[in-house]
Amino acid sequence: MKLSRIILSILTLSVLLTACGKKKTVSEPMQMEQKSSDHKWFYFSNDSYAETDLPQHSPIHSLKPWTESIRVCDGNITADGKAILLVNHLGALYFDESDTPALIQDYQLFSDSTAGNLVFESGIPFFTLVKNSFFNKTASQNPNQSHIIRLSTEQKMFFPVVTYGELNIEQTGEVTGTFFDGTDWFSSVKSTKNNKVTFHYIKWKSLVDLASVQPFASTQSTGSISVSEISESSYRNLVTPEDFSKAPLRLKLLLKSIPKDFDFVLTCRDAGGSSPRYFSNGLDEDGMVANAIIKDNWICAVFGDGTTYFCGSLDGLPLINGGKTVAFRLPKLPSRYSYQAFALSGKYLIVAWEESDFYKTGRSGFLTVDMEKLFYKS
Repeated sequence: MKLSRIILSILTLSVLLTACGKKKTVSEPMQMEQKSSDHKWFYFSNDSYAETDLPQHSPIHSLKPWTESIRVCDGNITADGKAILLVNHLGALYFDESDTPALIQDYQLFSDSTAGNLVFESGIPFFTLVKNSFFNKTASQNPNQSHIIRLSTEQKMFFPVVTYGELNIEQTGEVTGTFFDGTDWFSSVKSTKNNKVTFHYIKWKSLVDLASVQPFASTQSTGSISVSEISESSYRNLVTPEDFSKAPLRLKLLLKSIPKDFDFVLTCRDAGGSSPRYFSNGLDEDGMVANAIIKDNWICAVFGDGTTYFCGSLDGLPLINGGKTVAFRLPKLPSRYSYQAFALSGKYLIVAWEESDFYKTGRSGFLTVDMEKLFYKS
């Protein structure tokens, strides 16, 4: 994947970035075996997930645009340390300190919409659903279309909370990107009229507790959502990668062993937080893609080739390596496969994997790694 596509992906759907390009490595850490008792492989079928011995042995999936394929599109940690992986066109995986997650599904919501932007407000997980007209020509927008969805991990259900109509988005409008800074939401809106495409950008917020907002049957706003126009530059400043020198100190310390001339683009999430920040190191169009999560007792970063950096301790367990950074490489993937978003619940590191060809995705799934077995037991 080229850096230009990475930036374009952020600016359109703000979904998870995918890695292709040169086979670079960031260091030579411990290499995990493809088959071992310390990890398990899982793949996605059309309506669930199942275990496999290796990703390349899972059933073949036809390549589809990444907005239309079943793949992990985001991941993060709840306030109480449980992992959530959002799966496009399928639902959400909820890991309650286990390597076998609960699959939360709602076919009506997910079947023809692209999911993304897993964020938390007051500790409650929310995400977006959009219909992408570029890759899905049958997608039709309407004011009653659900856009912001609340995930209840207790009830294992989804609850629509904000529709297009409440954001004053007309029937020809389509949200192409969303960013939440912890207080306000920012959206890029594409409109098509008389075969002419235009974009405008909005800032909005709920005037009441977002979890209590109910979607309305009409397009008329009842005043619970405040919407205002913003400039294109204001929106782009939120989602354009910053230089890695501006990254949080803990993240820079975690990756300090990486050579200065190694190019990468990194998505950094705060556990249970708002939208991620994006950082780039270098301008090589073949730079590797990475994901990082910062939690109070640990920080972890996973690169597309599986190189993983961890510093801290698992919940309830002593510091790993005395609190010094450890580096290891996840099991090697076949050509055209890469690691994507991840989360960590209890002793398990859960990392998404997928097969890709430029903007299309084929097979996909996730890997669970028993970190306690890997680092605490001989």
